[in-house]
Amino acid sequence: MNMSGPSWLADIFASVMLIVAAYSAGRLVASWVWRRPIHVDVDIVHVLMGVAMAGMFVAALNPIPSGVWEVVFSAIAAWFVWRSAAYVTGRDARPHAQGHMHHVSHYPTHVVMAFAMLYMYLAPAAASGAAMSGGGGMSMGSSSGASPNYAVLPLLFLFILLAAGIWEADRAGRFRRGRKPVEPSNSLARTPELAFANVTAAASPATEATGIALAPESPAVTDGNADGKWLAPGLMAASHVAMCLAMGYMLLVML
Repeated sequence: MNMSGPSWLADIFASVMLIVAAYSAGRLVASWVWRRPIHVDVDIVHVLMGVAMAGMFVAALNPIPSGVWEVVFSAIAAWFVWRSAAYVTGRDARPHAQGHMHHVSHYPTHVVMAFAMLYMYLAPAAASGAAMSGGGGMSMGSSSGASPNYAVLPLLFLFILLAAGIWEADRAGRFRRGRKPVEPSNSLARTPELAFANVTAAASPATEATGIALAPESPAVTDGNADGKWLAPGLMAASHVAMCLAMGYMLLVML
């Protein structure tokens, strides 16, 4: 696949994708050594997808034939379709399966990402074949070979990936471990512990200035990471955002 656009930008994206792939591979090792839970399938896919996208941006970095990648991403798409269905129907019975929001965002998103990768491998070949069979009258959308007749599909992929990246970036701050906001002292406390925190914080000058009481030593709402056992969830979210942005750029230059 030949990428249009500035070569220096392609080099930057390729470097970022290799970093994501290396980091995801490191997560797999660190999780095994430190006995920390991760989404093994997601990190494996990030390794494969990072290497494949780096090869898309810089052809010299891709020693694997496109046909092999097509089989790989077909298998990835089927896997995450099954995992999404298992999670939605409650058949995912692993101990940590039901308590983590990555299942909601990562599984369906990786289905879309896998199909987007398949599109980027298959669309140029299909367009080239159509051009050869139809003569020179076929209008080409870009140097990558995508036809304007198929612009709706990459635009749909692009919209979903950008939405997923924004969603993941917004949620990344929830993994921070710190203090949990508590309702002001004049509000109804939902638990005795929060009531005590409100009464205690009411006498604090900071409470009078801000109107917000902070429960001492309260863990932040961490979206399934309240015990801190998940391995670097914030960095995993950052890797996912970077991958969504890189894939979105690929789809954009194909239009």
